[in-house]
Amino acid sequence: MLLVAGCSGAKNTADAPRAASTAPSTTQPVSNWGCRGVDPAPPNVLPARAPKAKNGSGSGGEVFGDPEAATRYWQQQSQSDCGLMATRLAIAELTGEAPTEAQMIDLAKKTKSECSPGQPVYDDSFDPSDGGTGHGTCTTDLALLLTHYGIESKYTSDSDPGVPTGMRALQGYLADGKQAIVCVNSATIWDSDGQRDHCGHLVTVAAIDTGQDIVYLGDSGGDDTQGETVSIGTFETAWAMGGHEILLAG
Repeated sequence: MLLVAGCSGAKNTADAPRAASTAPSTTQPVSNWGCRGVDPAPPNVLPARAPKAKNGSGSGGEVFGDPEAATRYWQQQSQSDCGLMATRLAIAELTGEAPTEAQMIDLAKKTKSECSPGQPVYDDSFDPSDGGTGHGTCTTDLALLLTHYGIESKYTSDSDPGVPTGMRALQGYLADGKQAIVCVNSATIWDSDGQRDHCGHLVTVAAIDTGQDIVYLGDSGGDDTQGETVSIGTFETAWAMGGHEILLAG
């Protein structure tokens, strides 16, 4: 099932006191259940982060991927465009050059969606009915933006038996140098208030450290999310809400 993420868009102002914008939750097709509710922006004060591994993995563990990829090209999103910002991180890691948020938005506005025919990949127009700008992105449409930068990609989820997903598969992809864009439940990742029965926030997975029990995320959601780290269990719970979907780049 293809999910549409609105990311930082809040359901109402009480949900997200510092959200820059909101994405609609009632105008999208019900069949794409990721549209029914978008995850709020982080609260003003986020819980303390898990400690970050400084000198490799702990005893008996391995590090898959590059923890520095969570911070090297990080930038906070200013609209409901977490999908575009996650794609930006993947592009930067694979090419060594980071597009600006404005460049990503401009490209997505000019690119025709395959997920929602007749619509652009991203629409940043102001809509008084939802109180903000930006209408989220369909995960598979992000592949179109990667293609523009000459980057091959592949999508999978629990419903696609042809391409493995899950933690072991993800670890293997990261070890092979792939960039992974995933959809997670932000309330679980941020340990904040909000619904925890869907995914609506797109991030990159920079690395998984099994010895330290840490997953490093490229999360553009707020000014406190640079270098986001969570436990493997927390990540798995948040990721499962989106059917373990992955857009692999590279």
